[in-house]
Amino acid sequence: MTRLMLAGTLLFAAVLSPDCAIAAPKFDARPSWDAFVKTYWIPEKAQFRLHKGREDKLLDFWFAAHAWDAIIDASRLFKDAKTKAMVPAFYDAFMKRYPDWTKNDFNDDILWWTISCTRAYSATKDNRYLDQARTMFDWLLEHEVDDTLGGGMWWKNSEHKSKNACNNFPAVITACNLYRITKDRKYLTAAIDLYAWTRGALFDERTGAVYDNMNLEKHVTNWNFSYNLGTFIGSGIRLYRATGRREYLDDALKAADNLTVQQSPGGILKAGGAKGDGGAFNGIGVRYLAELAATKDGAKYRKWIADNAASARAHARPSDGIIGTDWSKTPADGDDIEGQIANSSITLLILAQVLSR
Repeated sequence: MTRLMLAGTLLFAAVLSPDCAIAAPKFDARPSWDAFVKTYWIPEKAQFRLHKGREDKLLDFWFAAHAWDAIIDASRLFKDAKTKAMVPAFYDAFMKRYPDWTKNDFNDDILWWTISCTRAYSATKDNRYLDQARTMFDWLLEHEVDDTLGGGMWWKNSEHKSKNACNNFPAVITACNLYRITKDRKYLTAAIDLYAWTRGALFDERTGAVYDNMNLEKHVTNWNFSYNLGTFIGSGIRLYRATGRREYLDDALKAADNLTVQQSPGGILKAGGAKGDGGAFNGIGVRYLAELAATKDGAKYRKWIADNAASARAHARPSDGIIGTDWSKTPADGDDIEGQIANSSITLLILAQVLSR
């Protein structure tokens, strides 16, 4: 068994448990987590709000998946009863809001939740999470994967116009997670096939960039976002672990270098969007980089995680402890920091604490 394969057994459903001693300072994310919950959690709705002090808007479908990931992380790290109880409460409330996920046009939205469900199952062994992940992923494999453009999964189920990194690499992660849990080889086969097509279409071997999408005219949109780099890293780690093929790990390392160098002027990851979707990107990027950093092969990224976390925490807003989209600047009291932005920051801090243990 390789060192990275061994490390994989020590990940608690993608919230990492380091596989070796880590030369990083001890880090305490609890005060920041408490500030995040105090500011955004609505107990009677068991959901997070989008805007501080308001209850008219909750985190939407795909933002909610990453908020649930943060709850799962915090429940495994802090181990207190209150945080553990948030895991099923959040899921139940979300399912009341969105009982039929096939009504969501965006396959990536569905896939963020299938990933989260596999993680929740690994953390709790509650079969309803696994059942939901399998049901929805099997539906996507049946309806949204075909040979148009040579392979891959469509971005939207309501129209088939492009195949995107933002859903294909999360599909690989889901498939690998399901293979690890169920040992059903159809999931490993799906992961290998989806990865092969998307890597060939959207990965720049020279720079480590992961491009956004290919449309029906085979035009590639060459946006290079932190979340696509992150899920590419997560895909490579899992396929290396499942197959032992070194090229998957080498791909992950190239993308990690792009994230931590080209995307990080001065060593701090570039700010995500101040509003909307972009505010969730960096939390996804650091989630999968932290998985790589927990291994011997990715040890050099531990300092980057620690430095970014230290900078983010140092720039928390004094009035409420909330961190903005720019981890090198302190937000003003009047800034409206949306919940998905604060969630990206708390994800970074929690993972930094896990790596520092």
